[in-house]
Amino acid sequence: MKLKTSGFGKQIEKQFSAFWPQWPLAFVIVLIGILNILDGLRLPLTVLRRVHEINGLTESLSALGGTAQVILGVMLFVAGIGLLRRLSFAWTLALLLLITTVAINVARSRWGAGLALQTVMLGLLVLARNHFTRRTASSSIILSLSSIFAILAYGTVGSFLVGDGFRPPITDLSSAFYFTIVTLSTVGYGDIVPVSTEARWFVISLLVIGLGIFASAIASALGPKISGELQRIFNPEEKIMQLKDHVIIVGIGAVARNTAYELRSRGLPFIQIVPSKEALGSVDYPVVEGTATEAAILRQAYVEQARMVIAASEDDGENAFITLVVKDLNPNVRLLAVASSASAIRRLKLAHADLVFSPAAVGSRLLANLVEGNQISSEFRDLLEGGLSKS
Repeated sequence: MKLKTSGFGKQIEKQFSAFWPQWPLAFVIVLIGILNILDGLRLPLTVLRRVHEINGLTESLSALGGTAQVILGVMLFVAGIGLLRRLSFAWTLALLLLITTVAINVARSRWGAGLALQTVMLGLLVLARNHFTRRTASSSIILSLSSIFAILAYGTVGSFLVGDGFRPPITDLSSAFYFTIVTLSTVGYGDIVPVSTEARWFVISLLVIGLGIFASAIASALGPKISGELQRIFNPEEKIMQLKDHVIIVGIGAVARNTAYELRSRGLPFIQIVPSKEALGSVDYPVVEGTATEAAILRQAYVEQARMVIAASEDDGENAFITLVVKDLNPNVRLLAVASSASAIRRLKLAHADLVFSPAAVGSRLLANLVEGNQISSEFRDLLEGGLSKS
């Protein structure tokens, strides 16, 4: 009975880890974004404003003007959606926006519950940093372009709205756009200067968010390529020849090790992704060290050119997540997911694995056949010693 309880607890823990912490964090970020959009559009929020904590979430950004508040609200909403997929760029964007709202609250001496909630959210994002490491090409490009467009719109509209705080005053959108480009490029010609407190705080928010977005966009787009080049420069002995039409094995457990042995003995091209090369030991086939849920690691294994990926981690939840990431990078690749038990087969199938295989369930059925004295295929006779006859 104790073993059943322990197994049930592990299943609950796996299911919980599939949603934590990205779902609750994303929900709050999306809520903050929606509230700022509604408040910026001046839509009725009478009922919501009775909750002081929620009211405080919109007051800080409303100081920048309704249109700018809507743009920032959209950016928060987009960041929240990205957090659901554990995207690193979404985490950076959410962090920058929360830093801005906290700074505005502090600058305006708003020490209420809204500031406390935003500070707590900021701290939770920092603590959960290691959970947001995904860098998929399509999602990063879409999110990066959306964020760049949003920050340009935010800078242009915001500069125009607080135009009287500049010398000379910004009185048209073309001058506002020019000031935004000059500010974000850090050229700083000095022909337009913020003189009021409100304008200076706006410029600070523009610089913090804008430079962070541009830096994160470059890192998301070029990071894996730069990382790979540096790896080849500083570790030339570990250089992996480019593979094509190969198999990728993910995992370091018994199933992964034996699969690698079989493929090696049959002369089939493959590469193995392991969390630690030290734990794997010395092998004579290509190995990539890292977490297979990260797009950069899968690209090092040439997932775009692979014909099959075998998700053989000992954690069913990790195999499901690997399936989602692999299919996002290469929808055409065949994916075989290994299940720890028969009950996990359906869940892995829902993650869009092409084939789900449970060695434990298959082995148990074969053992039951042997107990009954049934014969197994001659292909597997070399794995048996002796025999049992029917009683």
